[in-house]
Amino acid sequence: MKIEILKENIEHATQIISRISNKNLSLPVLNCAIIVATPEKTVLKGTNLDVSAEIQLKAKVLKEGIVAVPSQVLHQLISANTEQKIIIESDDSSLTFIGNKGKSKLKTLDTSEFPTLPFVKEGHGVSFSLPSKELVRGLKSVSFASMTSGIRPELSSVFMRITDGKLVTTATDSFRLAEMKIPIKTKDNTEPILIPIRNIQEIIRVIEDKDIVELRVDENQLTVIAGGDYITSRVIDGAFPDYNAIIPKTFSTHITILTQDLIKTLRKVSVFTDATGQVELLSVSEDKKLYIKAQNTQVGEINESLDSAFEGESVDLFFNVKYILEALSVIGADSVVLKFSGQGKPLIISEVPDKGFTYLVMPMNK
Repeated sequence: MKIEILKENIEHATQIISRISNKNLSLPVLNCAIIVATPEKTVLKGTNLDVSAEIQLKAKVLKEGIVAVPSQVLHQLISANTEQKIIIESDDSSLTFIGNKGKSKLKTLDTSEFPTLPFVKEGHGVSFSLPSKELVRGLKSVSFASMTSGIRPELSSVFMRITDGKLVTTATDSFRLAEMKIPIKTKDNTEPILIPIRNIQEIIRVIEDKDIVELRVDENQLTVIAGGDYITSRVIDGAFPDYNAIIPKTFSTHITILTQDLIKTLRKVSVFTDATGQVELLSVSEDKKLYIKAQNTQVGEINESLDSAFEGESVDLFFNVKYILEALSVIGADSVVLKFSGQGKPLIISEVPDKGFTYLVMPMNK
């Protein structure tokens, strides 16, 4: 194999593949990036058997071939390379990188043990297309709320479906829940799928600079196709909670407040929280201010107030400050509305104006 390529046309691809490939002692070839050069195209491949990717490279093919090299080392070498144009050439046991200032060699592995990458073929399962930015927004807006451990796989995932002309993504760890509804141009509805949270960031990296993406879904896997690149993730076989049953339908209190003011105040108050991260949200109908309090026996205490547009009954509830700050960090609107339904009931946060994002967080005991 022999190709000529610009550093900028391969560096991002090596980063994606190096993140997907993992240290597999029983099958070392899974630690590799596979470069395949044909007269039609050049691609970089990698898999950890849970998620797989094939990234198309802009390269001049001087000699076709296929080669496997450790993905982490390949990415480090390309990133550190100061050459703008690189010639990459393989022989029986090594891959040589040639530039104007010198050359380097990586040892290669046998490509025969590398598995065929899975993907949902055209015409199989359900297929639909949408703008990349909408899919990225849908995934980023909710993924922070999922469970990070694998104890309950259905909660360590993003629940995604298309219904009534909207892409709906949801994630929860049972203490808080984030949902995003994004209007898209389709009349089709899809069965919901559960995408493992550990694969979400890799999907975003592949598609975030693309225009339109195609999603193909069957009962076992999701394939996302964008600009000649493929990424396939297995989907989780499980039942996501019926969360609509826990979202309050009526509210006794609405507090509208500037997003950045709330973020800055919560960050300041968080200095005084204890290991539980507990803060008190208190609002009295008479003065229409939101008070945020925290105390720590080893640090001290704090009581901050914020101007707000207040409607309804007084509120006095406790929440995990981290859970609220993480939600506010994905909100792009200048203002948010905090909606309460009474003691012991969850807090609902949404944007002003409403852009489809709903966040629920359960209160803490005092």
